[in-house]
Amino acid sequence: MSIAIRGAGLILVTLLPVHTAQAQSVNIIDDEIRARTRVIESQAASANERLDAQAARGVLFRKAGQFELAIVDFTEVLRVRPAADDVYVERGMAHISAKQSDLAMSDFDDAVRINPDNRNARVQRASLHRWQGAYDEAIRDLDRAIALDGADPWAVSERGLVHLENSELDAAIADLTRALELTPTSAWAFAERGVAYLRSGKPDQAIADLSRSLELDAGDPVALYARGVARKRMGEIVEGDRDIAAAIKLWPNVASAAEQQGIR
Repeated sequence: MSIAIRGAGLILVTLLPVHTAQAQSVNIIDDEIRARTRVIESQAASANERLDAQAARGVLFRKAGQFELAIVDFTEVLRVRPAADDVYVERGMAHISAKQSDLAMSDFDDAVRINPDNRNARVQRASLHRWQGAYDEAIRDLDRAIALDGADPWAVSERGLVHLENSELDAAIADLTRALELTPTSAWAFAERGVAYLRSGKPDQAIADLSRSLELDAGDPVALYARGVARKRMGEIVEGDRDIAAAIKLWPNVASAAEQQGIR
């Protein structure tokens, strides 16, 4: 498992121990990769069947963290199917994971050029724009994605995060509230809205959201740290210090990550 902290212009990832269920999931992915490989190498399969299997194997490689192998598979599919916009998106996601942001942006640009209504491409490109601090470009992509499907919680929450990082706190709260209407058990959305309330000078509402986030995901150190800050602002010094100490125990670098999100 990992903790991903979406600070302005970067992602900080801390790897945590792999649990049994996750190990089983890895085994399932390995089995599926072998199954796709058999199709790719089969003389009985048609050319289209082999390409479909190679695209599917690329997705599996990406999910398994084998990003370079994923890129090789997607590139081979695109050599034969240069108008496959979804494959460009998948390769772009693999490039991001491989820390090749320029190549990722090029792939997302190609996907949007081929199909301007590809919502996944729009949201992925917007996320990359956000990480690069290009907030206006991110909002343009997200506005288009939401116009295509206003019930897409990922696009709505991503736009809320762009607003939050750009210190447009009312807009951030509005989008994250809408995201929670669409996905009422999203620990992440509660946490981000809690941060928005905290930065807006509403620590009581921040505590409510952050507490709900922690009920859904007790292992989020940033939410715990933010709640500690909010509690101290409300005069709950002992409780606040307890939250902050517990967050630091979970992740020693949490204070730095929280500060990058405007939590002070």
